Amino acid sequence: MADYTFHFLVDVNLPKYFRFFNHPNFAFVADMDLRMEDKDIWQYATDKNLVILTKDNDFYDKFLLTEKSPKIVHFQIGNATLKELGNYFEANWFTIIARLVEHDFIIAHKDEVVFLTKPAS
Repeated sequence: MADYTFHFLVDVNLPKYFRFFNHPNFAFVADMDLRMEDKDIWQYATDKNLVILTKDNDFYDKFLLTEKSPKIVHFQIGNATLKELGNYFEANWFTIIARLVEHDFIIAHKDEVVFLTKPAS
């Protein structure tokens, strides 16, 4: 496993019991409140300086429209099995972690990873 610089908040649309998330730096929305709304997840992550890991498209829109935002990794990899998800993370997770230092929003597609940075205000 990597030496994690970041702490993460895993949205309910990603599996809780997944080997890459088996580390104290991962918190789970499922452990807090399954009914937590996106705005509450956003605020919690902002307040606690957590990186949101999600498959939810709404976070991308909010990122574009909000001045202050947490770092977000948006997975656009479809309905992958745990094995497929594991293979994806094997191939891409350490790159994603390394690029979080300089980027605010990462879109993780099946075939590519896109890195976005919010312009300084």
